[in-house]
Amino acid sequence: MCDWNEDGDRDILAGDRNGYTMIFVESGGGLTLLDTVRANGIKIDVGNNADPDVVDWNEDGKKDLIIGSESGTGTVRLYLNQGTNAHPVFTTYSYIYCGGSPINHYRCNPRVWDLDGDGKKDLIVGDNYAYIYYYRNVGTNANPVFNVRDTLETVSGSYIHEYYGTRPFFVDYNADGAIDILTSDYYGYVRYYENTIFPGVEEMEQSVVSNFAVTPSVTKDIVHIRFSLTERSSVNVEVYSADGRLIDVVVSQSEDVGIHEHIWNKGHVASGIYFVRLRVNTTTMTKKLIIL
Repeated sequence: MCDWNEDGDRDILAGDRNGYTMIFVESGGGLTLLDTVRANGIKIDVGNNADPDVVDWNEDGKKDLIIGSESGTGTVRLYLNQGTNAHPVFTTYSYIYCGGSPINHYRCNPRVWDLDGDGKKDLIVGDNYAYIYYYRNVGTNANPVFNVRDTLETVSGSYIHEYYGTRPFFVDYNADGAIDILTSDYYGYVRYYENTIFPGVEEMEQSVVSNFAVTPSVTKDIVHIRFSLTERSSVNVEVYSADGRLIDVVVSQSEDVGIHEHIWNKGHVASGIYFVRLRVNTTTMTKKLIIL
């Protein structure tokens, strides 16, 4: 789900069994099929089981496209947007690599999310064999680099393991400010994995930052972001979508001791669930925000 044509409404990209990705746009009376996503004017066909995700991969302010596929040399394709944010244009693709080789999973279902909270996009992949693999970004946010992979586990130490064709999705399901995982599978079940680590709570007592607040938490336009500092610190305030895309950088500077307030105007950001992330030195805190 994304605002594909930047009109303020939520649209949907859907991959199908035959390898195509379709765009459904909100037309005011419901969703309408706009087109099949194309590159060089030709419908993108990844072979079988297309699974798309939208992300600004190279941080140029334009939505790019990654598509998982069933099989091939590499099963995660990256299409960089050569057009505009409101009118994406794709010409060709490249594979996403790990350790010098194209990432390859049978019936690959990729998602982009900053899983470790370091401000850089990571890659998370479900596959036919029901595991969820984590590729940590050791490069930069604008130029992701992956060297190793890990397999996601529960707190008990067991692997997250579903039935065939695991598709992960990241969302604050219980509205506690921490991102949880929902998965679906070949047999149609949806499972919920709760995140039991609330962002920023452990650091707050020892941190130089306190009184972090985002008000109102439900809004149509203006958001007030407040916090207090006990010493001059490096401050970053960023807004992320529910699928982990960086939407806007509100603050990126050093700030003095005292109470601080910054105002964020959502502009043309679509309605939905967002997260305001405050990073002060090594401390990270997150607040949920709903835009109507």
